[in-house]
Amino acid sequence: MSKHAPDSCPRCGNIFTCKANNASQCDCQNTRLTFDETQYIREITVWDFDGACLCVACLRELQQEFHTKKLLT
Repeated sequence: MSKHAPDSCPRCGNIFTCKANNASQCDCQNTRLTFDETQYIREITVWDFDGACLCVACLRELQQEFHTKKLLT
């Protein structure tokens, strides 16, 4: 049995391998997020996706969304 099981992203449905049990190897570690970006994404995942892990593509999309909304305010 694999240490890292495939999972589907609750936001987009894409299949990815979450490695939260070994965070140093997790693909999301390659996505550099500021504290404010992390807080923004955390709020979305807690309320909309029950705190589940998102795929890297969704993390990057939400990172961009954060900056777009920041520019509009």
